[in-house]
Amino acid sequence: MKKVLIIGNKQYHNFKLDDIVDSFDIIYRFNLARPNKNNGTKFGKLAMCGHIYHNFIAQPTNREEILKIYTDEYDLAYLEDWYEYFQRNKENFDEIFHQNEHNWEQWNKMLAEYGSPHKFSQMATTGYSTIFANLSDPDKEIYVACFTLRDNETRRTVGVKDEVVQKENEGGGCHSFSDEIKILNWLHDNKKIDASLCMLDDTEEISINTNKGNTEPSDFIVNLLNSKTS
Repeated sequence: MKKVLIIGNKQYHNFKLDDIVDSFDIIYRFNLARPNKNNGTKFGKLAMCGHIYHNFIAQPTNREEILKIYTDEYDLAYLEDWYEYFQRNKENFDEIFHQNEHNWEQWNKMLAEYGSPHKFSQMATTGYSTIFANLSDPDKEIYVACFTLRDNETRRTVGVKDEVVQKENEGGGCHSFSDEIKILNWLHDNKKIDASLCMLDDTEEISINTNKGNTEPSDFIVNLLNSKTS
């Protein structure tokens, strides 16, 4: 079975992730993500939400328009840097595609079939939509990194403005972060995915915080961490 790693946009500054990420067979990144930022050196597949795919791929617009469209959400310096980087490197991704985030009712049907007490009350983010799209493939083992597992942790996406982060963590916006945390924990607890890498603290040495259900990290991830950091 192919080992698939779905990487969120949470940054690690102290714990070294490159070798761990690069050891997986298939890697997914999202939206304005890029490799070589202590998140693996492989480009992998880039899943985009509808408006980002439209503005960068389907009907690409120029730099000035991009800055206008996203100036309220992203830090200007990050956005300018990512735009130039993407133009130079977009051919290096294995695939760039629109992950249809409007399929969240389908993901709720899957959760009901699994017996989950949780479901999405709002549209799923691109990251969660990619998790569920891959769960449909029986030939894949799904691993998740750099997603938020705990309620007391601020969910932060690199490049997004602080005021937007605060608003989204307080329940604003078109996604429910609280739903997603519950769903991710449940999927891990019930062995549908392996979210052990989301338990890593950002410390130089291995430090693991168990998830909401106090589920321990998997033996596979513990052994992988030890092998890559010894």
